[in-house]
Amino acid sequence: MYKLVNLLAVLAVTAAWPAMAQSFSTDTAGYQGSDAVRLTFDSPLPSGFSLNGGRITTGNVSGRQAQPKGSTGNYLTTDIGKATITADRGYGAVSFLWGSIDTYNSVSFFDQAGKVLGSLTGSDVASPPPANGDQTSDRTNRYVTFTADAKTGQMINSLQLNSTGFAFETDNFAFINAKGPVPVPEPGVAVLFGSCAALVMLRRRGMRQSPAVA
Repeated sequence: MYKLVNLLAVLAVTAAWPAMAQSFSTDTAGYQGSDAVRLTFDSPLPSGFSLNGGRITTGNVSGRQAQPKGSTGNYLTTDIGKATITADRGYGAVSFLWGSIDTYNSVSFFDQAGKVLGSLTGSDVASPPPANGDQTSDRTNRYVTFTADAKTGQMINSLQLNSTGFAFETDNFAFINAKGPVPVPEPGVAVLFGSCAALVMLRRRGMRQSPAVA
């Protein structure tokens, strides 16, 4: 019985500790918190940020560029190619407006060492699919928030926007200082952990009540 209790406890702790906790979410409003550095392309980039590639523009050009729905003023487009935004320090999450989402758009997130933390394609974030480049629908004009793995201390230092067709348009970036929330164990895991804890308590109570052996 004692070995079984120990085994169940180990299994519960292991199951409650996810190996990776990167996540992403989409909505139509964007990140509203105050713990962020914001890039809108209507003024020089904030101190500590650089942009390599892409083109800052405004308005629509048929077959070439489209202002993201909800964007005003300037925005960033990759044209056919890529654009990289780099920060001089790490951030726990990055949120940005992804306009007229297409299947041939993709974005990758990197840490300070240049390791890829995660990547998303247009097909991942159109909500609901398909990612067909609609310029007027909330379905294909979404704020995307990518959160690094808080448990392992991952931080985002740069992101690269890629497009093999015209084009990948973005705006209203928020580099968020706070790390993402610690993942909560799945309900089934929580129940298992609670059961194991109860078994351990019963085992200890039984040991206390057992008569001493000479």
